Amino acid sequence: MGADKMELSHGILDKLEEIGEVDVVVGILTKNVEPTILHVMNVVREGILQYLSQYRTLIVVSDGFSTDRTAELASMFEIKPVQKLVVEQMGVPGKGDGIHTVMEIAHELNSKAVAFVDGDLLSIKEEWIQEMAMPVLYGRTDLVVPFYVRDKFDGVITNNLAYPFTKAYYGSDIRQPIGGEFCISRKLMEILRDHPLFPSNFGIDIFITTVAAAERTRIREAMLGLKLHESTTKYLDPESSLIPMFRQVVQTMFDLAVYYSHKNERPAKTNIILSDYYGPIPIPVEVNRDKMLETVATRYEEYHDIFEKVLPADILKITQKFPQGHASLDANNWAKCVWYMFLEYSKTKDGTLIDALRVLWLARFVEFYNECKDMNFIEAETAIRENAEVFEDLKCEILRQK
Repeated sequence: MGADKMELSHGILDKLEEIGEVDVVVGILTKNVEPTILHVMNVVREGILQYLSQYRTLIVVSDGFSTDRTAELASMFEIKPVQKLVVEQMGVPGKGDGIHTVMEIAHELNSKAVAFVDGDLLSIKEEWIQEMAMPVLYGRTDLVVPFYVRDKFDGVITNNLAYPFTKAYYGSDIRQPIGGEFCISRKLMEILRDHPLFPSNFGIDIFITTVAAAERTRIREAMLGLKLHESTTKYLDPESSLIPMFRQVVQTMFDLAVYYSHKNERPAKTNIILSDYYGPIPIPVEVNRDKMLETVATRYEEYHDIFEKVLPADILKITQKFPQGHASLDANNWAKCVWYMFLEYSKTKDGTLIDALRVLWLARFVEFYNECKDMNFIEAETAIRENAEVFEDLKCEILRQK
């Protein structure tokens, strides 16, 4: 986790001196996104011209050490009259340090609002700039997070873990706490910049949302519609893509929950009644359920000792069948697993617990798939929210065993 103070290079600082102060910085985070970077830059430019023409705005392309022509294309692409800065991110490869670099630039330029978008977005629209930046510029919020219309099997870390955990622990009903796109106020940016747990990797999204919730700053959702990005195809191979992301996101989430435990000892129960939904229907996402089952069966024994030590007997009766291909965790048993594993992590800070939890998480996803495969979007969304309430119901009962 990156607690070190980030310092911009002299080369970047010299360029910032030429630019002077700005009102809004829009950071585009890139790594090997040659096919999409020009599209994203062009849409952001049009959004700025259409909605932020009265503000002095800078686009910063923060490149995460691309090995293709991403940075070259971004540098060549002319977007005047909007100002542009293309930099290689400071620190190490990882989205967190890419965002940290943009924040340091925004800090130097005294920016009032900082927005972030991913460089592989296919569905980005000009209106996103308005939806994200205006609430911050008008002083109505400190953090804008996206609400995307996503298939029930998209957001596989969000639906079964990041959303219910955040809702239960902080009492903050942010449906997509790791949505990818954000806009933050200068006030929140300074809190984030100085935070000792600022992550360098994929944990950055949950970090931003969690710190905003824990520090009691204002958060609101932007209705950004359908989201399409190139990385959705990674769900077909969970072993190579989702599992590394899982560790980074969950370790950040758990570390922050330990860090903020003194602020969240009261029960956090938020009863949200779903309103009728009349939005677009998302594009179905294909998931390799059999691959997930196979991973659970083959990886379970690796963490057998941890499960025996941490999980109660009634859960172990279920999990011991995983190696035979019977991966089944309902919402209640899954929530118990998460809280017991977090309770142990809060005492030991043992990262192996997170590796063990990801096996249980894949088992939960298989069961979630079985539960929701015949549901429409609204039915699945209702089920996800009901599952989150189970996390709230069990939180105090289990965590008071500290």
